[in-house]
Amino acid sequence: MIKIITGFRDDQYYIIDDEEAHKAYFLFNNPEARTVFNNGVALIGKNIQGIEPAWNETMGWNPTHKLDDDDWNEIRKRGLEKNMRLVIQEAKYVAELSESKPELLKKTLSESKTLLLK
Repeated sequence: MIKIITGFRDDQYYIIDDEEAHKAYFLFNNPEARTVFNNGVALIGKNIQGIEPAWNETMGWNPTHKLDDDDWNEIRKRGLEKNMRLVIQEAKYVAELSESKPELLKKTLSESKTLLLK
């Protein structure tokens, strides 16, 4: 899961599926662009303050839970930190390529990667 931060308060964020992370990065890089994510969240790029992994939601923890050392150890033990780093790296790459290939934004991240490998 990916957290799109839209403000400075703790509750000013939206959660999207990893498979749409490239769309969030595209919006971040194109402040006037808009999109509607599969979960119904509609955003314009200029409202995005940041994009990061949504650890609480990924782990199934309460959104208000503050992660401690034990939580980070569990995240690392499950291999989620490496996994998420790879997802974010791929999403940024696909978002960059979407500048010249906008059809990638209509696909999931996995589908976009498959198209690029052909």
